Amino acid sequence: MSLIHRKNHLYVICPYCKSDKIILNENGEYVCTDCGTVVGYELVLPRVKLEMPLRRESRLLVFLQRETKETVKRKYSELVRFYVAKIARELGRPDLERVALSTFQGLDKRVYQGKNPRVLAAALVYMAAEKTGYHIHKQQIALLLNISKFSIRDTVTKLRRHVAQE
Repeated sequence: MSLIHRKNHLYVICPYCKSDKIILNENGEYVCTDCGTVVGYELVLPRVKLEMPLRRESRLLVFLQRETKETVKRKYSELVRFYVAKIARELGRPDLERVALSTFQGLDKRVYQGKNPRVLAAALVYMAAEKTGYHIHKQQIALLLNISKFSIRDTVTKLRRHVAQE
């Protein structure tokens, strides 16, 4: 099958009689009307690929690629501060917030890397309550942030090792 490109259109030419009078029959074949030759099967031309709008997941990936390590670190610490303030406000003890944040400032990032910010905030507040002599159960803090008391226990155990070294 021969194709000729003229003025942004493609024309099918019969290779035997050189006629451009080609039709597409009901069987999906190109047939020359002059000589009756079957020129070929239905030709599907490549189409221009339209740019699809970004899906929500793709937009999220593009956003995350723009993030730098510094902005991620800043945002993580802001989340921890937010949750510490929330717990202290719910307990009615602003002094716990101050002590917990001072402990958080002294921690190396590698100590809490990979931890959920809610769990870290809860552990910091629990440790601050111990320092100030305020008695509170881990379960009370866990209920405020919808986390497990066991994750608070594990994080407190890990943090105590690193806070004691400083």
